[in-house]
Amino acid sequence: MACADLVTEPWESLGVPLLIDRPDIKCWMEIVEPGETRPVHTHRHPWVTIVLEGAAGDLLAPDGSLIQAGRPCSGDVGYHGVQELPASHCVRNTADRRFVAVAVELRNPAAA
Repeated sequence: MACADLVTEPWESLGVPLLIDRPDIKCWMEIVEPGETRPVHTHRHPWVTIVLEGAAGDLLAPDGSLIQAGRPCSGDVGYHGVQELPASHCVRNTADRRFVAVAVELRNPAAA
């Protein structure tokens, strides 16, 4: 199988377990320690991000180029819809504290 044929789910690429594993919803948590850059992962379904512990950081493209610098705050919630898919990126924590977020992937948004 060629590398282009390998399709991994975001939580698999990140190496984190699912908190919710249902056919219509997948949910996982990502913790990014200060100075850490997490693995690149690709979203193929709409998702919601809920920031539990905010920190300054960068959203990077697979080639390492900057997509967006930000400072998400605890309690921030964002929706990422179908017009943005597929979305490949990674997160780099540039703060002196950890960043923690929960991602909720909507596999069938009409039913979720």
